[in-house]
Amino acid sequence: MDIIQVILAVCGAISIVGGAGAVLWKLILPAFRLTKRVTKLEEHTETDYKRLLALEEMQKQQSKSLAALLNHQITGNGIESMKKIRDELLESIIDK
Repeated sequence: MDIIQVILAVCGAISIVGGAGAVLWKLILPAFRLTKRVTKLEEHTETDYKRLLALEEMQKQQSKSLAALLNHQITGNGIESMKKIRDELLESIIDK
């Protein structure tokens, strides 16, 4: 009879520890998943921001080019400024 009580006590202890472990696991695991997701989203945000800055710079250079072309179309002058803008645009394209 003593052996049965010991076995039942051990089984009870195992079930209590297992239940507590399961509860802790269910509480802690979402926090780890959330941390991983936030880290990944921060990386994507940084990458997207860099791309947006690059696109903005490219758009500025295209606007300069368009303005130089319009000026040349109207006056027939401005060839030197067009060459300078062309060089800047080519340099920008090569760098990216």
